[in-house]
Parts: sequence; structure tokens; C-alpha cells
Amino acid sequence: MSQDLIAQLKQLKHGEVKPRQEWLNNNRALLLSQIKNTVIPEVQKLNFDSIWNTMSLFVPRTLVFNVFRPVAVLLVVSIVATSGWVASVDASYNALPGDWLYPAKRAGEKTQVAVAGMIGSKKTETILHSEFAKRRASETKQLVASKDPQKQEKVKESIQDLKNEIANVNQNLEEIKIASASNSVSANIVKDIKQDSEQVKNTLEEVKATLLITSNINDTSSTKENAVAINEVKDLAKDISVKAVEVIVTKHLEGDKTVSSEEVKQEINNTLQTASSDAQQSKQSVIDVQAVVTAAKVGAKDLATQPTVLASTTAALNQKISDVAIITNNAAAQNKTVTDSVNKKVTEAVDALSKGDLSKVMEKMKEANTATKEAEKISDQMVNNVQQLVPVAPIIAVTDLKKDAIDSKDIKVILDTSTSAMSPIIKVVFPTDKK
Repeated sequence: MSQDLIAQLKQLKHGEVKPRQEWLNNNRALLLSQIKNTVIPEVQKLNFDSIWNTMSLFVPRTLVFNVFRPVAVLLVVSIVATSGWVASVDASYNALPGDWLYPAKRAGEKTQVAVAGMIGSKKTETILHSEFAKRRASETKQLVASKDPQKQEKVKESIQDLKNEIANVNQNLEEIKIASASNSVSANIVKDIKQDSEQVKNTLEEVKATLLITSNINDTSSTKENAVAINEVKDLAKDISVKAVEVIVTKHLEGDKTVSSEEVKQEINNTLQTASSDAQQSKQSVIDVQAVVTAAKVGAKDLATQPTVLASTTAALNQKISDVAIITNNAAAQNKTVTDSVNKKVTEAVDALSKGDLSKVMEKMKEANTATKEAEKISDQMVNNVQQLVPVAPIIAVTDLKKDAIDSKDIKVILDTSTSAMSPIIKVVFPTDKK
């Protein structure tokens, strides 16, 4: 072993190695870079309530919450308002999920909610979530009507965001109801929130009808999943409307005069009338489907008289239609039972209202609301089952959009044997424009 190498090893042993400064700098930078990339930084969530409460330990509480906090909020608002970022948010107002400006739109909304949280305004926060719920419903409607090839995935995302906003409204209403006398949210504000929830519900009804019109019978995945999700969110919007009435009644009884006694009664009557109308709409859907199935049975019998059609084909078709008829008859019976229950609950609520028993009014209103959702589920399940054989969904959709019934005498069912006498195709012809 050479003398130079032995000398170097002795230096290493006694800690006398002196690496070049350039080598040290390069490797130090490399090590720091590797550490930065492998260690996940802990994100600390800023809790504004903790900040104000901590400050109140050293400064009078009234000064913190009446002076410091409002000034801090105004400072934040001023900084945001004078930044160029606001222009992007404003330009993104009409953006839809998938648009490059949409993240700016959502960021602007979150900033508004954060500012409301800083000042502790439950009223502003609830109003914002209610407004954002309407936006999500409108975005969903536009997406469903679009020709975007990826619209089903975008609709799914939009529905989930809408569901989150409604959940926020529901939570805030619950907090407002529990601490009704100690918060600044007036009955008039809650009334506006109720109207927003009804607008969301109506928008989603249109979305559901559009999905039925544009859906493919063989589409068993995304379209149907979105239709189910829309129904779920629509039910949540119904619940918000009923809860809002409950909060209005509670506040009015506690002395809130921003909504008069007559307005309270009117809101109750409107909600009960909506329950009756929803139940009747589900019932009419069942009636329309029954009309189609009946027409199909007649068409199948007429088909048997054609010499070009095999008897086995006719028998098989008749059996399928008979099975579907059983489904519709069972659904009609179930729907009638539930619809009668809704009407009974509404009648009992109206009677209780005339006697001034608001506690019973709310009880019967909630029961009626639950029954209307059950009636719609029965109707929807029936449509899904019958749809496998007879294309009835477009008829139900048109009925829903027009908000009235299609005369069953105008519905025609044609058994098309032009393609193959062995497997006739059932087609439904219905009026697209009612006179």
C-alpha cells in the first residue's frame, strides 16, 4: 500500500479530512432538495375563532370583536377587491365545470364564505351557501342539456358539489333553529332560503326530465346513476324547504315580526300544496305508463292476426307485455296508497292550522313530505322496469316538463315488424306539443 494512501486513511480515522468547499456546497444542496421532496409539510388550518379568542385574553373582548375583527375583515376584503384576481373571478361567473375559468369561480365563492366566517355572520354564510346551491343546480341543468361527450362525469361532479352546498344550508338552518333567539338570522331571511330550495328542486325536476328524454334504453351506467343522484339531492331540497318553514314558525313564536302571521300561514299552505302536487305528479306518471302498456297489449293482439308473424313470436311478446302490465298495476296500487296518505296528511295539517296547533301542523307536514318522496320512488322504479320493454321514459319526461298530463288517447304504440318478423320493435308515438 502506498505511503500517500496510508497517510490519507490515517487522516480519515482521526477526523482530519477536509473536503473541497465546492464538493460540500453541491452535496448540501442535493441533500436539502431530497429532504424537501420526501417530507410532506404539515398544513396548518387557520382557525379565526381561535385567533380572536386568544387576543381576548390580553385585550378586552368587546374591543376584539367590535373593533379588531371588523377592521381585519375590511382589510382582507380591500386586498382581495383591489387585486387583479377579482377580474378573473368576475369573468368566470358563467363558467361550467371543465371550463378553465371554473376554478376561479369556485375560489371566489370559498373566499366569500371565509370572509363570512371571519366576521361570524351565520346569516351571510347561510345566504351564500343557498345561492351557491342554486348555481350548482343551474350548472347541472346546462351540462345535461349540452353535447359535451364528457358531460356525465361533469354532471356527477356538479351534483356532488350541489349536495355539499345543500348539506351546508341544512346544517346552518339546524343551528339557527337551535339558537333561534340568540342569532341575527331573521325569519324573512329564512323565507328567502326556502324559496331558493324550491327553485333548486324545480330546476332538478327539469334536469331529471331532460335525462329521461336523452337517455338510451341500454344505458345502465352513468346516466342512470346521475338520475338517481339527482333524485336524492331533490329530496334533500324538499327537506330544506320543510325545515325552513319550521324555523320560520319557531322564530315567529319567539317574537320575530319580520314575517307576519299571514305570511307564516301562506308559507305553510304553499308547502302543503307542493306536497299534494308532487304526489299527484307521481300518480299521473303511473297513469301514463299504464296507458302505454294497455296500448301495447292491444297492438300485440292485432299483431297475432297478421299471417307473416309466427305464433310463437306473438305468444312471447304477449307474455312480456302481460308481465309488464302486472308491474304497472302493482305500482299503481302502491302509489295510490301513498298518494292517499299524502292527501290525508295535508288535510290534517290544514285542519290543525285552522285551530292554531302549529306543532301538529309541522308533524303532518313532515309526514306528507316523506310520503311524497316515497310516491316518486314507486313511480321511478316502475318506469325503470317498464322501460326495458316499452320506451315510456320520454312520455313521463314530457309530462313532467309540461307540468300537466298527456291525454292517454293521444298515446299510440306501434309494433314495427319491418326489420324482422321474429322480433317486432315496440315504438311509442306521443304528442310533443299539446294544444
